[in-house]
Amino acid sequence: MDYSSLKKEQSNETVKNFLSFPKKFIIFIKHSLLQKNQLRVRINQKVLRGQPLSFGSETIVPVHSPASGYIKNISFFSFSENKSNEYIKIVIISDGEDKWIKLHPIKNYKKHTPEKLIRIIHKSGIIGLGGGKFPSSQKLKLSINKVHTLVINAVESEPFVTSDDCLFNNYLNEILVGCKIISWISKIKLVLIVVQENKTEIISKISSLIHNQLLFKLCLISNKYPGGSSKILIKALTDKEIPYKKHAIDIGFLVFNVATVYSIKRAVFNGEPLTERIVTFLGDKNFFHGNFWVKIGTPISYFLMHFKIQAYSDINIYLGGMLMGNKVFDLNNSTLQGQNCIFITSNKLINKKYTEYACIRCGFCSKACPINLLPQQLYWYIQSKEHDQTNKHHILDCIECKVCEQLCPSNIPLVKYFKYEKKIQHNINIENNRRNLSLVRFEKKQKRLFFNKKIFSKDDLFLKSNPILRINDFNSKKIEKTLNSFEIEENKKNKRKEIIQQAINRMKLKNK
Repeated sequence: MDYSSLKKEQSNETVKNFLSFPKKFIIFIKHSLLQKNQLRVRINQKVLRGQPLSFGSETIVPVHSPASGYIKNISFFSFSENKSNEYIKIVIISDGEDKWIKLHPIKNYKKHTPEKLIRIIHKSGIIGLGGGKFPSSQKLKLSINKVHTLVINAVESEPFVTSDDCLFNNYLNEILVGCKIISWISKIKLVLIVVQENKTEIISKISSLIHNQLLFKLCLISNKYPGGSSKILIKALTDKEIPYKKHAIDIGFLVFNVATVYSIKRAVFNGEPLTERIVTFLGDKNFFHGNFWVKIGTPISYFLMHFKIQAYSDINIYLGGMLMGNKVFDLNNSTLQGQNCIFITSNKLINKKYTEYACIRCGFCSKACPINLLPQQLYWYIQSKEHDQTNKHHILDCIECKVCEQLCPSNIPLVKYFKYEKKIQHNINIENNRRNLSLVRFEKKQKRLFFNKKIFSKDDLFLKSNPILRINDFNSKKIEKTLNSFEIEENKKNKRKEIIQQAINRMKLKNK
């Protein structure tokens, strides 16, 4: 792809405007999450901005209404034929008044326990806004008494995206308050604010505000793509590597995106749940560009209408950026919490598709990989279906930056293969869990047989001839706990979908 017609300054670092309200919002909740995250609204129900649409659970945050209005429809929806990618689609019709629910701000957070603040953050639906989408409350729970340093990630993962820069330029004081809230919760003594060295204006603003505060330290890293990954950040700051299948918390660092920190401040100090975020609207010279406050669930078709862009076949739309983003095929798709960019470009900017040739083992991809993987070797293991080897070579650590693709002389879409292999690894993990469940059930049965035999046996000689039935083998609370949790999940797996579908059908019949 040729980016010569794009400039960083095009997506201005100041907020251009608050995007006006669309008449319709579309909220997607993944159905697999909904089995634990039950809906708490029905069709034709009136809702206010910030009202929870789902209950959430200990590990899943609730989703909130981005505007006041009423629920027009609730249905199942899938972006593909794969049933595992099924979503609950909630359509909200706005009344244009934007009325909030009653908010409960906390001005002095130090009067409250970390546990209470974590519950507030959880109920506010705060997740990782840098793309990870991991619940912030869970990350904070895991960090207590385990981390010593908070890292604020203000490094954009995509070129030309400036949503984080925009936050720093306009809401720096609120971001620093958010850092203090997190530090209070996790008992952190040092906060590292990481920005790229070419952001001179932001650097001067931060330096002037933190020069007398011992809690904060400003760190500069080179302006190099990709730089936003936590693995790359920790390596650049400390020269330490995060082990495979581990996280920054495991080595004493808590990493938060700057947009997440701002949302945590709004949740605690203002009592506001997550209903909007700053999104960079980016295009070539033929399209409008800038940063906007956008409500979660705003349809893509509304952006095109607002900026007077005709949805013709000569344009391409990407959610999440030009390199790591996903192409939009359905204009009824909407903005989600973790998406910081909408990239629109004409087909003239997109180069023609090149023919894919066989790998020539040149090694360019291995030299360029920012996290020191071996893309060439992973590709060969994927082709030969050696899934154990791809796991041993850390396929799950791939950050999908597509640097290897850009350098490949054979035009191999490496990241496409890596994404496919990650799905296979996920399925393998599910199958392994099922095998473990079968083993647990078998051991449970053996335990029952052991006690039955012991009751009816006059002596214990059979124990010597049946070593598998020794009582020590079953003295594990972990096995019993795992068994019970798996059994509960198995029973709920299909019932939840049936209950929701029945409720939807009843409401549709009632409306008729």
